Parts: sequence; structure tokens; C-alpha cells
Amino acid sequence: MFEIKASDNKTSARTGSIRTAHGKIKTPFFMPVSTKGTVKYIDFEELKKIGTDCVISNSLLLYQKPGLKLIKKAGGLHKFYNWDKGIFTDSGGFQTLDEFFKQKSTHDGVYFNSPYSGKIELIKPEDSMNIQLTLRPDIAMCLDDVPLHNDNLQTTRSKTLTTHSWAKRCKEYHDEHNYEGKKRQLLFGIAQGGMYKDLRKKSINFIKKQNFDGIALGGLAIGESIGTMFDMIKTSVPHIPKEKPRYLMGVGSPEDLLKCISLGVDCFDSTFPTQNARHGTIFTWNGKLKILNSKYKEDFSQLQDDCDCYVCKNYSKAYIHHLLKINEATGKKLASYHNLYFVQRLMEKIRQKIQDNKFEKFKEDFISKYKR
Repeated sequence: MFEIKASDNKTSARTGSIRTAHGKIKTPFFMPVSTKGTVKYIDFEELKKIGTDCVISNSLLLYQKPGLKLIKKAGGLHKFYNWDKGIFTDSGGFQTLDEFFKQKSTHDGVYFNSPYSGKIELIKPEDSMNIQLTLRPDIAMCLDDVPLHNDNLQTTRSKTLTTHSWAKRCKEYHDEHNYEGKKRQLLFGIAQGGMYKDLRKKSINFIKKQNFDGIALGGLAIGESIGTMFDMIKTSVPHIPKEKPRYLMGVGSPEDLLKCISLGVDCFDSTFPTQNARHGTIFTWNGKLKILNSKYKEDFSQLQDDCDCYVCKNYSKAYIHHLLKINEATGKKLASYHNLYFVQRLMEKIRQKIQDNKFEKFKEDFISKYKR
């Protein structure tokens, strides 16, 4: 299922592939976020042109609308999206952080409020697995109870134990109802533990005993300091078996991707590239470009001199500056396309540098230029 092809000799970075029902996904990789069935301002054909191998959607929101009946009738998410590459689905655990969605958590599951009907519904771990098995993504995620970054030890321990209980129930249901053979859906467990190192270690050790196909680090990049986030990653990763893919949820800035990969992380997802693009921050090899600054009003050069993406080949800084200034949707689309293209080229270079044992220098050089 997961094969390591090469490891860097100076860091914990590695490159390989995850074999899924829709082909292999080269690692490390970054997933654009298709929460409700689309990446904002980018369609799936454009994602293919950008070089995207995998996206992530939210199973809870898709269950609420358009609903399982329609997606099942379409033939699953891949048919519904017209997408023949990888798909992850999140369980909706992240929505437990949202006071609007979450009404309360119990041992049984989470009571969620539907943003569409206003109805409150209990989603049990078994329900989450049934939803994701019906949607048929390549990789499903367990339902978890996410601690806030500033929760006290007692609350964090309680939520982590609930996550463990739900993980066992998810695994049992998924094993019983999953298809076998080439179309087998993979299931990742999620380790929690908040900002407490001992809890993080205990959670990793519990999750790995369940023998999931991969292990995710949850409850990070949700408001804690960058230093704390990296402390938790450094604490957690050495306890994850090398033969399991490691997934860090919610991280997507270019600098953080490089640093996390150097610590041994394989998979990422985030709205960071597209969200930044919509607000006028453009990623380049020489650092972040604030396209809304007045100096770009009459700058007719492309966003990045050596970029061969569709946007850089056809449009100027001045044009994109104008579109974003007037809040035009096309400007958000063009900026988002470029940022996603940039991140996918970054991941390609990272994989190559790991294979060539030149990753550490590449990381240091990139971060130095990017900060400048």
C-alpha cells in the first residue's frame, strides 16, 4: 500500500507512493481542499492541468448536501466530480471545533447542526464510516474529537480518549463493510493529544496498535504557535512506524511544508494557498508577492519570471491587481490557479531533491529566498 522509494541522508524526509484504487500518489504530496465538492474558483480539469494527484473533501458536508442518495446514484465521488485521481474524505471531526456545527459530543458520537436544514443529528463513528464507504473516496478518515489548542489537560485527555474509542469503532465497522481487492478503500487513524507531549505519544501508540493504513496528526495548525506545532510534530513522528504514511492535517504554507517534510511527514492538505490568493498574496520562488500593493498597478510583467503556468503566460501583475482590487471573481481564480500550480511544482522539486540527497540545501535556500 505504501512504498518508500528514497530517504534523505541528512533529514527525515522521504519520498515514495501510496497505492490506491485510483492509482499511485507520489509522496510527499499536497492536497487542495475540495470541501463541498469543489476547490474554490478552480475546477477539476484545471486541477489536472496543475498536476494535482489528490484532493480532500468533507464527508459530513457532502452527506448533508447533496446527500448520499444522489452521490451513490452518480456512482460515487469520482464519477460525481469527473475525477480519476485520488480523493481523501475527512470525517467532519474538524467541524467539532465550530460552535455552529457542533452541538455536543458524547461517547456515542457528535451531535451536528445542519447548515442547510437546521436539524440536529447524531453522527456516530459507524455512521461516519458508512457515509465514507458510500461516497467511495480512496482514503477515508476516522471520526475524531478534536481538542482546542488551549484546552486544559483534563479536557484534552478526555477528548483524546474519546478519539481512541471512536477509532476502534471506526476500524471495526470499516473492516467489516469495506470492499476487498483493488477497489479496497484505505482508512487512516487520527492521533490527538492537544499540546501535551505525553498525550501525543500515548495517542500515537494507541492508534498505531489498531493497524490503520496510515496515521494522521490531528489538532494542529488550529491556533497554537508555530513553535508549539513543530514541537508536537517532532514528538509524534518518531513513534509512527516507518512503513505507514504520515499525514499532517491543515498545513499548507510553503515554508511549513518544507520544514514538516524534513521531519518525516508525507501528506498535507490546506486552504492556505487558495485563501492567500483570494486575499492578494501570491507565492513565488523569491517570496510572497502582495499583488494588491499600489506598485503593481502599472507593472505589466508576469507574476513569476520563470513560471510556465497558464496565468503567468497570459496575464500581468497589473491585470490581476486590477481584478482583485475590484473584487472580481476572475482575479481570485487566476491568483488561486497560480498558487496551487506553485505548490505542486514545489512538491515535485522536493521529491526530486530527496531522491538526489540534496533536500536539506534546497530547503535552506528556498526558505532564505522566500523570507526575503
